[in-house]
Amino acid sequence: MSEKKLAGKVAVITGGARGLGRGYALRLAGLGADIAIIDRNLKAADVYEFEKAVMTAPTVMEECKAFGVRSMGIEADLTDRDATEKAIAEVVETLGRVDIAICNAGGGTVTFADERQDGKPGDINTTGTTSKCPQETLTRVLDINLMSCMYTCMAVAPYMKEQRSGKIVTAASIAGIQAAPFYHPYGTAKAAIIHYTRSLAQDLGRYNINVNSIAPGIIRTGRLGDRAHLSKLIALNREGTIEECAGVVEFLVTDLSDYVSGVTIAIDGGQIDHQ
Repeated sequence: MSEKKLAGKVAVITGGARGLGRGYALRLAGLGADIAIIDRNLKAADVYEFEKAVMTAPTVMEECKAFGVRSMGIEADLTDRDATEKAIAEVVETLGRVDIAICNAGGGTVTFADERQDGKPGDINTTGTTSKCPQETLTRVLDINLMSCMYTCMAVAPYMKEQRSGKIVTAASIAGIQAAPFYHPYGTAKAAIIHYTRSLAQDLGRYNINVNSIAPGIIRTGRLGDRAHLSKLIALNREGTIEECAGVVEFLVTDLSDYVSGVTIAIDGGQIDHQ
C-alpha cells in the first residue's frame, strides 16, 4: 500500500471499532484517507478476545493515525436519524468534507457482548424465522442493519451532492441473496439494503456519486470466531478474511471503479453457487 490513492479524501466507516469495519478503516488509512470512525462503542473490540489481541493500539483511530493520516471517532446510535446526521455533520466540521462512506454497522445480533447485562460472554444472535419472529428481534435487527444504513446514506448525500463527487459502499450479505427460512430478519434487512443501494445509485448518479454494495459470506472475524467447519459449503473450501473484504472495498472507493455503480459484489468464495 505504498501508493496513497486516497490522499486528501475523508472516509467515514460506521461500525468501524472492530472486525470488518476496522479492516476497512486500516486499508483506507493506508491509502492516505483521513478516517472517521462512527460506532456505538469505540472500544467494542475489548470484549472479544481475538479482536483485542490483534489491535496494535488502544483504538482503531490511533491505529489509523500511525499511517500519518488524521483520524477521529464518534460514539453514536446510528438507529437514531438525528444522531446520525449530527455525527456526519461533526465529521465534516472537523475533517472538512466527506468523500467516502462505508455503511458497515449492523449484524445478525439481538444483543452484542458489551450490551449484555448478565455478565456472560458472547453475543446473543437472532434465531427468528420468517414465520415466527419476536418483535424485539425484528425491530432490533432491522434497525441496526437497514435503518442505520439508510440514515447514514441520507446524512452524507447532501455533502457529496454539493461537492459533486463521492463513493458510498453499503454492507449487505449473501444472506440477502440466498433465501432461507432461518436467521430472520437479518437476511431480509440485507436484501433490502441491496435494493436500496440500486435505487440510491440511480438517484445520486447525476452528481458523480457511485453507490455499490458488498455481500460477504463466511468471513473469519473475532466476533464470529473459527467457522472452518463450514468450508464444505464454499467452492474455495475455506473461510474468507477481513483483508479480502477490504480489497473489494478498496476497489469500490478508488478510481478503479469509477464506472461501476448500483452493483452488489459477493465476497463468498463461490458459496452462492456451490452445490
